[in-house]
Amino acid sequence: MADLAFTPVYWRLYDAWSRHPRYISMPGGTRSGKTYCILQMLHLLIPEKDKPGDVTSVVSETLPHLKRGAMEDLENIISDMGFTDGQEYTNNRSDHIFRFQNGSQIRLFSADDWGKVKGSKRDILFINEGQNIRWETANQLMIRTREFVIVDYNPTHEFWAHTELAADPRFKQIVSTYKDNRFLTQAQIEDIEKGKKKA
Repeated sequence: MADLAFTPVYWRLYDAWSRHPRYISMPGGTRSGKTYCILQMLHLLIPEKDKPGDVTSVVSETLPHLKRGAMEDLENIISDMGFTDGQEYTNNRSDHIFRFQNGSQIRLFSADDWGKVKGSKRDILFINEGQNIRWETANQLMIRTREFVIVDYNPTHEFWAHTELAADPRFKQIVSTYKDNRFLTQAQIEDIEKGKKKA
């Protein structure tokens, strides 16, 4: 994928990851591109892994939320990379698992699936829209994660990313706004700014 496909948020995220944190927190407003950047990095890490067979979990509050957001974005990212389903990877749409040639997997499931929350293990965890997920659930996911955790959220109120993670020395934060997303149209920018003036 050409550099033109990345925003500054992606490069700030990649730089933070390269410093080996345990937690990366990514607060960002509407259309800041934070979720898309995270999924880009998680996908691009797959060929770099020195442990083929690693598992990445992408978790959101409900399955419909995942399907409307992260799942669709991930499919677009993989397609934009020129990967073909059945060759470089396979997409099990019933189980929501992407499997790649080196044995790595990206698994998507919802936080309301308690069996998967408590029963699954992983190397990397991405909690999407963390402000909508209870601390008990997030904690169960994190203690079953070997390497690192990313959480993104809209900064509307304080929750466990602030109260439970922020004081940890292994914590890094990347703040983004719509101004970081150069793929927005002028009409989208005007709508966002109009909404800010009314708030």
